[in-house]
Amino acid sequence: MKTIHLYAILLLLCFSTQIFSQTKSISLDNSDLKWTGKAAFSTYALTGNLAFKHGEVTIKNDSIIDLVISVDMTSLEHENKTLKSHLRSEDFFEVKTYRTATFKLSQSSKIGNGPFEVVGYLTIKDITKLKKFSVALNNDYSILSFNIGIDRTEYVVTFNSPSFYEKLKEDAIADIFNLAGSIEFH
Repeated sequence: MKTIHLYAILLLLCFSTQIFSQTKSISLDNSDLKWTGKAAFSTYALTGNLAFKHGEVTIKNDSIIDLVISVDMTSLEHENKTLKSHLRSEDFFEVKTYRTATFKLSQSSKIGNGPFEVVGYLTIKDITKLKKFSVALNNDYSILSFNIGIDRTEYVVTFNSPSFYEKLKEDAIADIFNLAGSIEFH
């Protein structure tokens, strides 16, 4: 009799964990990712697009307990074909070699009313750094939005960086680039 009760309790625990935990996949068609790069010493800025490749979020008890997002670096776009080609080259993101960039949550994050922080590993060009980003989720946890800055030099993207080439003037490119977007999960 005790064995039956123990199995019933274990089954109930397994079932309740599944009820309060939900995993959602990214909707590639309804998600948006824009990059912005700026000049280091002027207000000149350029913006283009990237596409998500894959993504999943697991939410349990009002916390994100798992988040994995992959970006297809071969999707890097800009209306200027020369710039697009240059950004895809060895001077910048080497997309023929490094086709994917990823973010993987390293610790659970309590979902707040408004922006909250996620901490995880960002990998660009096979270089992984622990990062903290501010994000927001809508009320039904279906859309994650963000506007974050990333220091490209941490990922050995140093072309025309004022941190590496001190004598640059108007050709200097700011070390920080921005990624902004929204990820819809279903």
